[in-house]
Amino acid sequence: MMGMRIALIGAGNMGSLHLKVMKMAGVEIAGVCDVKDEVLRKVKEEYGVPVYKDYQEMLEKESPDGVIIATPPHLHREQAIYALKKGYYVLLEKPMGANLQDARAIYRRARGTNRLMVAFSLRFHGLFMKVKDYLERDLGDILFQWHVALGRTPVNEWIKDSRKSGGMINENAVHVVYYFLWYAGDIKKVYGRCWTLEEDATIEDNAAVTFVHRNGAVSTLMQTWTAQHRWRKWGLQATNGTVTVDGYLGGDYKISTREMRVLEEGNFSEEVELMYLRQLKHFLHCIETGEKPVVNEEDGLKVHRAVQALYRSSRLDRMVPL
Repeated sequence: MMGMRIALIGAGNMGSLHLKVMKMAGVEIAGVCDVKDEVLRKVKEEYGVPVYKDYQEMLEKESPDGVIIATPPHLHREQAIYALKKGYYVLLEKPMGANLQDARAIYRRARGTNRLMVAFSLRFHGLFMKVKDYLERDLGDILFQWHVALGRTPVNEWIKDSRKSGGMINENAVHVVYYFLWYAGDIKKVYGRCWTLEEDATIEDNAAVTFVHRNGAVSTLMQTWTAQHRWRKWGLQATNGTVTVDGYLGGDYKISTREMRVLEEGNFSEEVELMYLRQLKHFLHCIETGEKPVVNEEDGLKVHRAVQALYRSSRLDRMVPL
């Protein structure tokens, strides 16, 4: 994996994190593209790498082994399809696009190539991997799972624009929708409600949704960006045990069996960069071996279909099948 050259499109908040992780992994940064001069100046000063304002020019001149796309969702379709057409391996930040049409277009281009990885990073987070392992070894089948996220709207103004972000759930809570699918399998039908409280937003800033999986499991997500204080919890009930987490990426957790035997409990904590480092190493492995990424265009499209079903359900006020 050493010696691989990876280019980055988009050096904002997520792009900056990807640059840090690439440096941690010993990856050569082939080039960085962003539309903001100030961002490129800082990247040049800190990393001393080639910088560009045109991603097509960067890819043509630098010919990297792979490319990470960390731009706002409405730009993903054009950038990802261009890179895939040119034969590059692509690590695409979630969500695949700002809408289902964009996701389908990327899916069609990526299908069968083994060259697209979608950055649903919870797949590589220590606590979420731990729970998945316990599910497979000890806890049995999920009956129901829940995730509650109370917070405030992020500072990026583009997030409030539905044309650019696709919505709060589409842009942000897709991480949760992904792990619901990872834990409980494909979704069969969706019922939910969305609300918008902020006057300058064209997206939902509150949502509650129930996903019914094909195996009968039920997953519930409640999220707000207008909370007066922050609060986050998640967990699940399975046929042979229970998981509770007071927090999100860390916090007090407990895993116990149906017989009330505690399998593990404590306070989980790990540096946030670790899940992105594991994710990057998997991406590099796929470039090296040609293997299909464990998180790919199929997962990305499934998540998009579930999210769009939520939005349709909210408009129609009824259960929507997938």
